[in-house]
Amino acid sequence: MPQVTHQRARMELARAMRAMRESTGLPGTRFADRLGWPQSRLSKLETGRQFPSEDDVRAWAQAASVDPAELLALRERAREEYGTWREQYRIGKGAAGKQADIGQLEADSSLIVKFQPVMIPSQVQTAQYARELLRSPSGPLSWGATDADVEGIVGARMHRQQILYEPGKTIRVVILEAALQTRLTSREAMTGQLDRMLSLEGLPSLSLGIVPFRVLVPVYPLSGFVVFDDQLVVVETVNGEHQLSDPDDVKRYGEWFGALDAAAVHGREATELIRGALAALAAA
Repeated sequence: MPQVTHQRARMELARAMRAMRESTGLPGTRFADRLGWPQSRLSKLETGRQFPSEDDVRAWAQAASVDPAELLALRERAREEYGTWREQYRIGKGAAGKQADIGQLEADSSLIVKFQPVMIPSQVQTAQYARELLRSPSGPLSWGATDADVEGIVGARMHRQQILYEPGKTIRVVILEAALQTRLTSREAMTGQLDRMLSLEGLPSLSLGIVPFRVLVPVYPLSGFVVFDDQLVVVETVNGEHQLSDPDDVKRYGEWFGALDAAAVHGREATELIRGALAALAAA
């Protein structure tokens, strides 16, 4: 189960649950017995590795013979956490700290699913495409990052792509065909990016789906998002990101990804779309 170091409200909830259990004088094993849960589940909740449902919180408070109101309020605050890029750079040791957070999430997750409507996802980006994207007017330089930070992010993204070759990892990516056609970078960078995507065909860990223009898109695609192990959703905006831990929210995004993946083409059909985009780029 992945963790995010800057989810302050989530960790505050986990600490409050642990403090409530400790106030009973019961060790974790006996408190888990009182709940009828395995001790491992209790440990995950107390360390923030698993986000509790509302029923979990009520059961926890009942087992501790206290009013659940405080925990429920903390849970509501932790259910959705938003941080601007500027804030995350400030409290997370800059760009390097943010990249470390993402890298840890990916390292801790066996299943990563990602959707992007109009750009190529970081998991398959080339260094040149990433560099030009990051130097755009809405990129990190506008959040207070430096040129050195941008180069650090590019290097970190390239390093993180090693997960594509790790056994036991499953990375499922879906993009709209618009991501192959939208010019966010130079012609040279986009050409290299499309070639890179072709080179990844057949990689066992990677599933690449493309929703063609001709297909009805089943989900209103305002923002890209990534789901880690069916436990955490990160939704990116231009100015920051939402982190959603509530099981219902995570389930909903998982279902949306499933609908997008079902609408997408894969394998040879996806390759044909990429080759078509390359041909159109060369002729433009």
